[in-house]
Amino acid sequence: MLGATDPKRPLILEQRTPPSMGSHDEPSDPPGPPDSLAKPNGRSMSSGWIRAWAVGIAAAGVLALLLIVWTGVDGGRSPAERAATSLAMPVALIWLLLFAGTIAGGIRRQTRLTTLFAIAWLTVGITFNGSVAGRFLRSHEYPAATDPAAGLNARLDAVVLLGGYAADNRFGVPQLGSDGQRLLLAAQLWHAGKTKTLISTGTAAGDARDPSRIGRELLTSIGVPDHVIFEVPGLNTDAEMVQLKAFFEDPPDDWRQLVGWTRGGSQMEPRSGGPSIGLVTSAVHLSRAMRLAEKRGLAFLPLGCDFNGRPAGRFEPRSLIPSAGAGKTFAIALKEQLARIVGR
Repeated sequence: MLGATDPKRPLILEQRTPPSMGSHDEPSDPPGPPDSLAKPNGRSMSSGWIRAWAVGIAAAGVLALLLIVWTGVDGGRSPAERAATSLAMPVALIWLLLFAGTIAGGIRRQTRLTTLFAIAWLTVGITFNGSVAGRFLRSHEYPAATDPAAGLNARLDAVVLLGGYAADNRFGVPQLGSDGQRLLLAAQLWHAGKTKTLISTGTAAGDARDPSRIGRELLTSIGVPDHVIFEVPGLNTDAEMVQLKAFFEDPPDDWRQLVGWTRGGSQMEPRSGGPSIGLVTSAVHLSRAMRLAEKRGLAFLPLGCDFNGRPAGRFEPRSLIPSAGAGKTFAIALKEQLARIVGR
């Protein structure tokens, strides 16, 4: 009979024990999305970054193309070609790569990484920008309404030519550097009869020849008589001022004879019994040199040259492209700013 049980067979009730911790019979979690959707694996993340960087590089290319076209519309074909060349230079390529990284980080929603890329992109864009660097440099140049040498009427006893404008090349031949205008101005002053003597300064570190000696050699090569040139050592501007003070407090006899001056005191003050001395150096360096000279009790007539600071002018799209030359200019101005802060 269906449902009847055998009276001789004991009734066995099946009992289920509750699952224990670690048991193989532990019920599984409710079904959810596949692991590939719940947590991206390495392959999907890698492909996501590749796509993000591809978009970023494309955006950087668009930026570069925009700058070239904008420059062409503004100035014509030749400026556009120069803009394209500038964009192919290492600093500009790094700038574009940082822009691409900013875009890629934004696409991947990596806030910190995006911020770092953006800050680096702006830093390069500012510190290597020609307009910014030119204005920064001009703010540190010695203030002068006109060319200082052009307004020089009285004949000076000496012109001090600060070193750092030349060095020997690999053939051992003296070669002017970016500050070579210093030497030219000093020579021009002598040839124009505006100074009786020239004082070349500077001591080299290591095995290089001293700037004072190189200055003498270059000056004589362009017609300045050797006997009117005197040398003063000094590893840096402050050391040169210390040595210049010692020179003028106890000048050599041949210099006194050329100048026709008899020192009556320890102070060097023009128009009050002391010699009249001009100081030639780059305009951006002149402010610091004059501060250090005043600190040592030296009174010099400032004769600046190399006025390379850029005045505010017409905007050009190509000026937005960073360059190594602008970075060097910015570094020169920054060095003077730091020297001013620390009182040097």
